[in-house]
Amino acid sequence: MGRRAIVLLVALILAGLAAWAVWNYLQNVENEITEGQEIVEVYRAGEAIPEGTDGAILLSDFNSGGTQIALSEDQAEDVPVGAITSAEQLNQVLADRVAAGPIAAGSILTESQWTSITVDVIPLAEEIPSGKQAMTISTDNIRGINGFVEPGDRVNMIITIDIPEDLLPEELSGIAEQPAAPVEGQPPSEETIAVVTYTRFVLQGLPVMATGRDIRPDQDAPDTVEADPATTGDTTPEGEPVEEDTGNDTTFTLEVTPEQAERIAYASENGSIWLTLVPGDFVEVETTGVTTLNLFGGNLLDDIFGS
Repeated sequence: MGRRAIVLLVALILAGLAAWAVWNYLQNVENEITEGQEIVEVYRAGEAIPEGTDGAILLSDFNSGGTQIALSEDQAEDVPVGAITSAEQLNQVLADRVAAGPIAAGSILTESQWTSITVDVIPLAEEIPSGKQAMTISTDNIRGINGFVEPGDRVNMIITIDIPEDLLPEELSGIAEQPAAPVEGQPPSEETIAVVTYTRFVLQGLPVMATGRDIRPDQDAPDTVEADPATTGDTTPEGEPVEEDTGNDTTFTLEVTPEQAERIAYASENGSIWLTLVPGDFVEVETTGVTTLNLFGGNLLDDIFGS
């Protein structure tokens, strides 16, 4: 073996000994650092978890090899209280629960980050006071106060209706404004009956039990936790128009007496309904209604022709 080969072999041996010495030194340092420390497995958020995310969905993703939850190791002293450290605990905590708030990617999952959704399904019939009934009406957005009505509010109902002149008292005869429209399906009558268009509050202070399917909250019910549906990003992709918020539903379920229900049904079938929203301290007021004669605040005939 030549001198050059011997020198190269010796160099390789010395390099290997030096590498082993460095590794052994670092291993001893690591052992000294970790000596007496407990290492535990923890579960982390592999990706950001939005508020309201269903834990059952995350469990299904994790069990199928997804990346929304990741398993890692950490020192026990650095693990927060309530950390999820076993598969059994993970299933127990996340099943039937949702994220109580947003969870950042990489965060250790803890029990306090998850909350149960309590939904007490109470039939609407149990919310109706004795002697009352629930009745639903529908209006357009303008007549329905532009969607500002909430369950628990109170509303007044105004009706505009055509009254045949022959039903008016004698002192109001002769003020008819237009002939009555022919009844659909019936031949036109030879005798034309004049009508008076009349507008007046028909009912006041009606309690709103529900708007759409959103029911008036029970004042005695315990507080419940509500969460937004799970989301995984932007709900409106770039370039697509954002749907305009038009307010609440304009379908109202009202708490009424049987007599009020009859009046509302008649008004809906024969007239035009407007609603007004009233404050909590509202007190019913008496009005006389409006026709063309008093629309401008006085007697129209006197204003035109003189008394």
